[in-house]
Amino acid sequence: MRLADIERRQWELWTVALVIILVFAFTIIQLALFTENKSIFLLFLGIFSILLVLYIVQREKKLLILSQQLRQEELQVLEELAKVSLLNTRLKELSALHKAGEAINLERVPQKSLDIILQSAIELFEATRGSIMLRDELSENFVIASAQGLDRKQMRGPQKVGESVAGWVLRTGEPLLLSGKVRDDRFTNFVEKDTEIKSAVCAPLCVREKVIGVLNCSVVGENKKSFTEYDLKLLSVFAQYAAIAIENAQLRLSLRQAKPQPIPSNQTRVEPV
Repeated sequence: MRLADIERRQWELWTVALVIILVFAFTIIQLALFTENKSIFLLFLGIFSILLVLYIVQREKKLLILSQQLRQEELQVLEELAKVSLLNTRLKELSALHKAGEAINLERVPQKSLDIILQSAIELFEATRGSIMLRDELSENFVIASAQGLDRKQMRGPQKVGESVAGWVLRTGEPLLLSGKVRDDRFTNFVEKDTEIKSAVCAPLCVREKVIGVLNCSVVGENKKSFTEYDLKLLSVFAQYAAIAIENAQLRLSLRQAKPQPIPSNQTRVEPV
């Protein structure tokens, strides 16, 4: 039985009670007008009325108790649904983090690892676009190592490492959460984008306490997603995965360069004395 059924029965009960009371009232009026010896009948009507009231009160009390029980059950169901929804969200997060973590070890090419990490983050956060920007020590500019949802115009011009939002995150090493239009003096030479960014998160890529780049995710257009502080913490994990992938690639390159060269066959090997 649903709560709506109980409320409907309550209304039906009170409707029946009202009809009976009106019939009693009409009967009493008729007796008063046309009956001489009406004391016994009035006593019977009084007793019947009392019994009717007691019956209505008892039924109302039972319906009230049942209504309270149903409300408690509905609250329990809503709590269970909320727990299931939260569990599904956590499973989605773990799946995305696992996919990004696997990309570090399974992909031999760092570009593929960065693409997988960025794609996993965008899918998890339901972002419209994102990018991984690395610092170029020679030109002191950002280099876009991986991007999704950006057009060529947005990727064409170089950006100084000390400018705009990404430059602030690179300089401070702190993740950043933004909502709506950016109006902040912290960001040097900030250029307003052609498309309005509704929400954005930016996290630094750190290798041995050195910031080497940033990971960005943003929401534009009809997407109603709004990032939270929890999303920012999760993005920092993806940024760390990207930093590890880059560090592993640099380590493999160093090992290849440090590998001893084989001795040509036409040279005589000198044995130690």
